Amino acid sequence: MAKQIKKASLLSEADKQKLLKKAGSKKPLTQAQNTVTTTPVARTVSRSASRLNTEEQAGTSTAKTKKIWGGIVVLLLAAFIIAPKPQLLEYHSAGLTTQSVYMPGWFGKPGTILDTNQRAVLAEDEQRLYLCFEGQSNEQCAKYQLRHQQGFIAAAIYWFSSRP
Repeated sequence: MAKQIKKASLLSEADKQKLLKKAGSKKPLTQAQNTVTTTPVARTVSRSASRLNTEEQAGTSTAKTKKIWGGIVVLLLAAFIIAPKPQLLEYHSAGLTTQSVYMPGWFGKPGTILDTNQRAVLAEDEQRLYLCFEGQSNEQCAKYQLRHQQGFIAAAIYWFSSRP
């Protein structure tokens, strides 16, 4: 004959009663109700633990995205500060006055005027602008007298207003 196995419970009778009171049940605990009620309690505990895990994962993912976006903003700001900014130049020669957008060159390379294919050499100490074709020295370039030199915002407004 086979031995009968006694069912054992991990909770004491007092713990079982507390769980039932928390669940809203005011009936006294019997053996049949005991086996039925312990399973939903375990399920609710595992559900609440999984909710906490998903909330923690969501919190860490938002923190990571904030750090990534913050890094991108810092890089763009640094690039804007380092990059040469266009200027609006007003220059004249032989009675002809012209306005153009001048883009300085990177790392010592000569700048360009955006409405011509010539290279532009800006001599701010002399208040002169030299426009040269490739391969010409500064002595063979067209020389213009600078009248006004304005910043980035004026150059952007002029460039957008002159576009068709």
